[in-house]
Amino acid sequence: MSDDINLDEGQNEEMPGGVKIIREEGLGYTLTVKREDLLKAAAGLKEAGFDLFKFISGVDYPDRIKLVYRVFSTKRQNRFGIFMKTEVPKSDPIIDSLVHIWPAANWHERETYDLYGMEFKGHPNLRRIFMPDDWVGHPLRKDYSDDRMIVGPFNLVADSSKKES
Repeated sequence: MSDDINLDEGQNEEMPGGVKIIREEGLGYTLTVKREDLLKAAAGLKEAGFDLFKFISGVDYPDRIKLVYRVFSTKRQNRFGIFMKTEVPKSDPIIDSLVHIWPAANWHERETYDLYGMEFKGHPNLRRIFMPDDWVGHPLRKDYSDDRMIVGPFNLVADSSKKES
């Protein structure tokens, strides 16, 4: 990360290579990177004092999976976090592992592998963490199905004609 970017001032910054740091209402700061730049961006954040890895979250779209990483700085005066986002096509679900930058990413990458089918290149022990080793598929993907799933009409809207007593 560039030394002239001061995230404490609340400004939006565009960095070389299409990397953007923006302030999103309700979220705080987000850094959006291409998947091939994830490793470099993560190393830059670590160098800038973002020393605590919190989690990875996946968002499943028809043709891609968006990965959202949350990292936090315990060294900065106001102790704030940043979201780092990237997208990976479902046709090639491979991305670099961040375990050697933040060891806490180990468990989170295994969870994302198990439930979304993301492969983390360079992960020291990428294997299922929740599902049995012989499980077929990745249960949090929208295209996942098996014979044991209950599919039916679900009325998620409360019936306003019924009055509570």
